[in-house]
Parts: sequence; C-alpha cells; structure tokens
Amino acid sequence: MARVLYLYSQALRADSPHARRTFQMLALLREAGFKPDLLTLPGGDPWPEGLAERIYVTSRVPFTRTLTPYGFGFRRAWATFVMALTAVRLSLQHRYDIVHCSDRAIRVGGLIAWLFGTRFVFEWRSASGYDLVKWARWRSAKFRQSVSLVLTDTPYTVPQLRASGLYGKIASIQSLPLPALTPLPLPQARYNTAAQSFHITAFSYTDRFQDLALLRDALPQILRIPNVYITFVGGSPAAAEQFRVRLLRRFPHDSIRFTFRPRPSDVTDFTDTITNADLVFLPVASGAVTPPLLLDIMASGRAILATRCPAYTALLNHQNASLINADVVQLVEAVQRYVQSPTRCIEHAQAVVETIARERNPAAAIAALRSCYTFILLEPQA
Repeated sequence: MARVLYLYSQALRADSPHARRTFQMLALLREAGFKPDLLTLPGGDPWPEGLAERIYVTSRVPFTRTLTPYGFGFRRAWATFVMALTAVRLSLQHRYDIVHCSDRAIRVGGLIAWLFGTRFVFEWRSASGYDLVKWARWRSAKFRQSVSLVLTDTPYTVPQLRASGLYGKIASIQSLPLPALTPLPLPQARYNTAAQSFHITAFSYTDRFQDLALLRDALPQILRIPNVYITFVGGSPAAAEQFRVRLLRRFPHDSIRFTFRPRPSDVTDFTDTITNADLVFLPVASGAVTPPLLLDIMASGRAILATRCPAYTALLNHQNASLINADVVQLVEAVQRYVQSPTRCIEHAQAVVETIARERNPAAAIAALRSCYTFILLEPQA
C-alpha cells in the first residue's frame, strides 16, 4: 500500500467549500487504497477525524487566513520554511512513495521530491485562479521535471504545454459536488393557485452583478407574473446595496419581491441560500470548466435555468434543465413555462440529481485516482 504525504498550506475553515473539497480528495485517496498522512500549518479549525492516517501540524508561524497562494513576503517565506523542516523530518521517519500538494505548498513538495526521490503530485484546482500554462512558465525547468503528475480540472493548451515538459504528466480529475449539500428536499409543486409563491434564486459570478444584465432587463416582464420572488446572490456588499436601490427606484411597488444575499461562504450558508428556491438562474460562466457552483446546485436538487455556454453544456441539456441564449424573450418564456407547469421544477430537479449522480460520482473518481497513482508508481524515476 503506497504511503502519501499530503501537504496543505493554509489556515482551515472546516465548513468552507475549498476545505470540503480537500476533505473529498483525502477521502478518495483512502478509498483508492493509499495511506495519506496530512501535514498542515496551524490556524483555522480542527481537522475532522478519519481523513488521514495521521495529521501533523507544524510549529506556529506568523500566519493569517489572507496569505496569497503565490508570491513572496516574510510570512509566506517563513511559513514555507517551517513546513519544509517538518516535511523533511517526517520523510526521514517514514518512507513516502508520493508527496501530494495543493497549489500553496508546491515549493515544499518540490523540495521533498528532490531530497528523497519521492514522486511528486501537484493538485491543480480551477479555484486557484491561475492558468496552468502560465504557472508552468513561471516555474523553473528543473522544478517541472520533478513533477510526476498534475491532477487538474482546468483546461490547458496542448502546444504550449509541450514546451513546458509537463505534457503527458497531466490527468483530469473532475470535481465532485460537495456531499454535505445533499440531499435537500426537492421543491414542491406549490405554484398551482394565484395565492402561492414562486421563488427564483439568481447567482452572480461577478462583484457588481454585471453578468445578471439579462435578468435585469427581463424584470419588467417577469414581475408581471403574480407572486414571483427573486433572490440575488453574490456581488460585494456595496454593489448589492446599489443594485437594490436601483431596483427600488425602478419598481417601487415590488420591493418585497427582491432579496439580496452575499455569496455563500460555507456549506451551511449555501444550504440556507438555496433551500427555498423553486428555480435557480445561472448567468454565463467564463471558460469551459464546469463551475463547482453548478455541481452543488445540481446535487442539491433544484431546477436550473441557465444561459447557454460551454461550462454548462457538458452536464445540462433540455431533458434536465432549460438552456437559453442571451435573449430577454427566451428568458421570460422559460420562467413562464416553469410557473405555468408546477411539476416541471420537480421533474428537472430530479433529472439533475440523477445526472450528477451518474456523471460525477465518487466511484469513478476513485478509479481514476487509483489508475493515475498506480501508473506513476510503476514508472521508473528519472
């Protein structure tokens, strides 16, 4: 059984989506038959029991939650140095077959790989906000040669990566929905009389709600439908207040039909945000990567109305959701279809749950991870 040293170099908020997805990776490693030991910096919340064979915490360092994933600075250098010392000590005590690190611990992972000839796996997540090709160019050729495998859910440009030396070392491991978000009760078909309400939750990916311009333009027609309520999620607090004021000026008699919520910061907050939604509206997502938000909404069992883009079409289709072009008429008609057919929300909610369970399930992820790790362990070291 291969032994893995998993490096996690940031303060932990145990209920944050990023932490939950890290828990998933550790669980997948264990289920795939590997023995992960976790090494982390102090700070944040306690790690749950049973995620790793052993959990090691470095000595306390000048550390805050706001450390950037890349760059330099005293706190970053000192935290890296202390983690490196602890990682070296652990590697002297135990024989690790693989050192696995997230994007904030790559310096330490590269050092351990160089000192002990350990296979080096780099877990690259789209949430880091950096392009994989740019990251490869930023690193030295010697460092790139030390990488045995990059696990990624980020698209990359093949011709550019060929020159980096990483081409052929990349495996795509698709993100999974957060298990803590499921199951939520499916929405009820309650909009069957004029006295019942219909709730739309609209998520924004931007700080100033620019991507909700289509929904904003469609509001005059949507608000003609009785008892439709809309919750806007995302944006900065200042932008949300400005948006709210503009809507109140434009629709002074409909103020009670608008609600604003900040972007969910943890699993509980996400659940509270989406529980009452009959329909979720998603604007265009940039790039081709399926956003984790879509996975979590699908797993929570909510009907989805989304603007058509490459990030959605891999999982959404006319059988489990409504995909529209960036057209006000199409948006209004889609909302009316859901309102006029109360069972449509339930049918699409059930369909997206079945789709996510079929397309993004832990069993497939475990098999893929086992194959990747087994392959690099069988490869001779350079």
